[in-house]
Amino acid sequence: MLWPANSPDLNPKEHMWDELCRREQQHHPPPTNLGQLLQWLQQEWNGVPRAFICNLIHSMRQRCVQCLAHNGGHTRY
Repeated sequence: MLWPANSPDLNPKEHMWDELCRREQQHHPPPTNLGQLLQWLQQEWNGVPRAFICNLIHSMRQRCVQCLAHNGGHTRY
């Protein structure tokens, strides 16, 4: 399968970054320097539930099917 140009839905890293962004929006106070940001990112990355990561892996086939059905466009994932 060719990699569709408009399909971030297929990239599990995009879903991880989305999860981290949601967590960051709930974090108060926000990191004020690069060191704090790095420390926070490492802590949050390690805190992502294993079930979330497993779901990303196990849903890959369905994401591919949806991507093909939408001609490489946006899907619900």
